[in-house]
Amino acid sequence: MGVADDIKKLGEDIVASYDLRVKSIGELAKDTQNTLKGFQGEQKEMSAELRRTLEQGEADRLKASGSLKNEIQAEQKNRNKAVADLLEKFAKDHEEMSAELRRTLEQGEADRLKASGSLKNEIQAEQKNRNKEVLDLLQEFKTEREKMAANWQALTAAMAKRRGIKPRVEAEVKVRPVEEAIEEMKEEVTSEMDLDEKVLEFINRNPEGVRVGDMEEPLGVTRMRLGQIAKKLLKKGDVRREGNIYFPL
Repeated sequence: MGVADDIKKLGEDIVASYDLRVKSIGELAKDTQNTLKGFQGEQKEMSAELRRTLEQGEADRLKASGSLKNEIQAEQKNRNKAVADLLEKFAKDHEEMSAELRRTLEQGEADRLKASGSLKNEIQAEQKNRNKEVLDLLQEFKTEREKMAANWQALTAAMAKRRGIKPRVEAEVKVRPVEEAIEEMKEEVTSEMDLDEKVLEFINRNPEGVRVGDMEEPLGVTRMRLGQIAKKLLKKGDVRREGNIYFPL
């Protein structure tokens, strides 16, 4: 075979190879298009599936959010009711405590007044008994003085008779009548009660508190006497004391 035949053969081979390559490229292009179409279809399905999933998720989220909102509102409502009930109970308890405290204070005031009246009656009874004892003592003293005076007169007369001289009559010992002594004791008791009231009034006029020495000059009474009266008022419950300072009630 000559060179011409070889070149012809080579040309035919080249053409055949070209046709084969063109056919292969066509098939490859077709396969590529089918692949792209398949990919686009799958992408559409995935997008649709993803959209459905998102829509379903959003619906579930909205549903869950609504349910949670309802739960929060219900819990808040229950909490508001519990707070309202607690406030109502607190107001009721406070009112009951106030009423109980008022009753206790009123009862305490009544007991204090009763005790004060009882103590006053006891003091008056004791003062009355003391006055009676003093009057009895004065009466006994008067009788004894009269007996002593009579005995002295008799002794003087007897001695004068023995000596032959005129007996000298002793001056009559003046003894106060019982009625006069009673009136004097009543005045002392009245003066004592007036002084108690003056001390109590002075303390009540000074809510910041006063010492016994502070009352000595205004009332014109000794400090020792004022101390006795202040202690008596404290015992009766008419005043209170902190240290050496007396305060009104």
